[in-house]
Amino acid sequence: MKPLHFIIIAAVLVLSGCNRNTKNNSNEKASVSALDGLPENPLLLAPITFSIDPDKASMSTLYGNKIAFDHASVAVNGVYPKGAVLYEVIWRQKADSLWYGANIPDQITQVERLIFKGDSLPQYELYMGHPLKKVTSGAKNKRIRFIRSQQMALTP
Repeated sequence: MKPLHFIIIAAVLVLSGCNRNTKNNSNEKASVSALDGLPENPLLLAPITFSIDPDKASMSTLYGNKIAFDHASVAVNGVYPKGAVLYEVIWRQKADSLWYGANIPDQITQVERLIFKGDSLPQYELYMGHPLKKVTSGAKNKRIRFIRSQQMALTP
């Protein structure tokens, strides 16, 4: 009878240690809102690469539509074909409350959009504010060169 008591006590201890986590851990602040003035949600496109800038406490991800993603996976020259669209999304960082020492995206600070129409220089658009609104459209050569120079992150 002692082994049966031991099994019952062990089962009670194991089952009482289980706890449902009912807290919603989604990061709504790092998302694109329906109020934002973007033509599409870049977070739903394919991620090409990402970067972290510890000096500015920011992180960014370069997203692209299917044409841009397919091109980035085979070419490294930064010359995208007609119809390609790139989005550079930049977030502030914040400490992760669930993982000690980790940082996660906080609020989006800006979104840059490059539209390739077949001519030499893509169309540049900058969205900032809360909600995101287009603040400039035109040629920002330094930013265009930087975004085009990013290569696809390699995965095993």
